[in-house]
Amino acid sequence: MSFLEFTLVMVGALVLFAPITGYIAASYGRSFWRWYALGLLLPFFSVFVAIFVAIRARWAEEKADPNRRKY
Repeated sequence: MSFLEFTLVMVGALVLFAPITGYIAASYGRSFWRWYALGLLLPFFSVFVAIFVAIRARWAEEKADPNRRKY
């Protein structure tokens, strides 16, 4: 893989994963810009971290109020 191809893949990952990470975080009450920056620093890994944090937040809400309706 040449340097140009590698650079294009990384820029594409930044353009794709950073806003997705920020959106997932913002949907669960986290700071969009902080998670956007994390998405820029760790483009592939940050999406999985944001999903894990969102699932963990949902588990905490369900544990706090077990009678809450599930969507």
